[in-house]
Amino acid sequence: MTTNSSTTVWYRQYAVLYTAIAVLIIASAYLLFRNWQLNNEFEQERTNLRTAVQQNQLANDRQQLTFGLKAFVWAVRNALLQNKAGEVNEYFNTLVKDRGVREVLLVDTAGKITISTNKKNQGTTFEGRFPAYLLQQQGVYFNPKKPYELSAPITAPNQRMGTLVMFYNPAPILPDSLSAN
Repeated sequence: MTTNSSTTVWYRQYAVLYTAIAVLIIASAYLLFRNWQLNNEFEQERTNLRTAVQQNQLANDRQQLTFGLKAFVWAVRNALLQNKAGEVNEYFNTLVKDRGVREVLLVDTAGKITISTNKKNQGTTFEGRFPAYLLQQQGVYFNPKKPYELSAPITAPNQRMGTLVMFYNPAPILPDSLSAN
């Protein structure tokens, strides 16, 4: 009977040990699963936040750039009506110094680039280098592809004088390390 009681004690000692090991394994598995689950939730929230920030930036850029282009078109229009092409050139050169403005062009009704911040384009046909649909817009046009494409007709009282076209690189809101993921 001593062997039976010693076996029972031995089983009890190891039963507690095995139970403790099983509890540790189950707890570790739960913690690993929970960590995986929280990481997935975090990535989803991060993706949602990144998307919301990009959509807000696009909406803000669209609103600010179209508003600014409307005012700029009026300034260019007034200078053209007074035959002051040099003044328009100064406007363009000042504007292109701003961060994000890649190129500004004035295109006449025949499709010829009359004034450009890139002097290589001046005197050439617009459609040979740029998308033709930018000249066909009846109001201020904004295309969100990067760089942003903006165009607006310049109109005199009874006629179209030309089209103002601008290419704009938006400033990133998110650091490169966040937007790349």
